[in-house]
Amino acid sequence: MHLNTDPQAPARRPCLRDLARLTTTLLPPAVVMLTSLDELERRCQEIDATHPQYREETPLVRRYEQQRRAALRGELRLVSATATAAPAFTETATLA
Repeated sequence: MHLNTDPQAPARRPCLRDLARLTTTLLPPAVVMLTSLDELERRCQEIDATHPQYREETPLVRRYEQQRRAALRGELRLVSATATAAPAFTETATLA
């Protein structure tokens, strides 16, 4: 029996070249937009298992798609506290 005592490789940082290759070959934007988030999660896990070089880029695709869908859902979100602190028009502008 042989024990693998090699240290694990440190986690890589996402690479734009790999992200571009991932989104053009394995996860085209049209496919990502049309699938459910559960199916996208399953597909990303499958890609991570079969193509380990994209392991750092698949979470970026999932996160971007979640943010895109949340933005298109039409929910109102508070961007910053100062955005609602001042009125859009002053009283003199509305009276004129």
